[in-house]
Amino acid sequence: MQYIFLSHDVDWRLQGPPIEHILERKDRFEQELFENTKPENLYRNIPEYMEIEEKFDVRSTFFFRTFYENGNVLDYEDDIKQLQKLDWEIGLHTNPSSINDLDKIRLEKEKLESISGKQIIGNRVHYLNYNSELPEKLEKLGFSYDSSLRHSKNIIDEKEMGYSRINGIIEFPVTLMDAYLFTYMKIQEDGIIPEFQKTLDLGRSLSENNVISVIWHDNVLKMKGGRMYKQILEFLTSQDDVEIKRGIDLVKIFS
Repeated sequence: MQYIFLSHDVDWRLQGPPIEHILERKDRFEQELFENTKPENLYRNIPEYMEIEEKFDVRSTFFFRTFYENGNVLDYEDDIKQLQKLDWEIGLHTNPSSINDLDKIRLEKEKLESISGKQIIGNRVHYLNYNSELPEKLEKLGFSYDSSLRHSKNIIDEKEMGYSRINGIIEFPVTLMDAYLFTYMKIQEDGIIPEFQKTLDLGRSLSENNVISVIWHDNVLKMKGGRMYKQILEFLTSQDDVEIKRGIDLVKIFS
């Protein structure tokens, strides 16, 4: 079975980035959509992701930060509780400045747990700021898995898939991420599904039970490229040997 660890990193505050940031990137959107959508809604897509995934009967993991520039994670409280209630998983999107300090990670974990009402077992560091000491800290704090590791920004090979065990933590390296596909690999919109097909075929050649970890940021759904998410799910769910999972599901499978 080719397992897809499906996840979304929530990088921006609920109100979205500053208007200057959005205007500098307006060419990422179709003109009509950009002109007819409130700026604060261009990057806000959690309800839309839930609707799409519900149609395909799949669930994913949403990684939330606890530090948002000019914002507050509490603004996401309703989203987090609704996601949790309907069986999406909530993970911690740790601040890069916290990874060398056990107490800082603990405080972030406890803050997110106070909102979600459930134990947080999954971690991904913002900007994939991974170091070799991180798994030991995560294990001490009660995490079960991490997905912050990526070896290359423009190559997808066997090092970027599967999983490993490091100091009691299951590590799922990031395989496919929207930002790397578009920015570093220069994949155009019509090349996204073929890239997923190519990656699946590589996974099949490596192992009958492989993990492909996918990040599709919450803010890209209305953007060119990012808007292909529904087609990605159509493709993945059409494959007989593919199952889409949350991180917590994979921990149960591989523990």
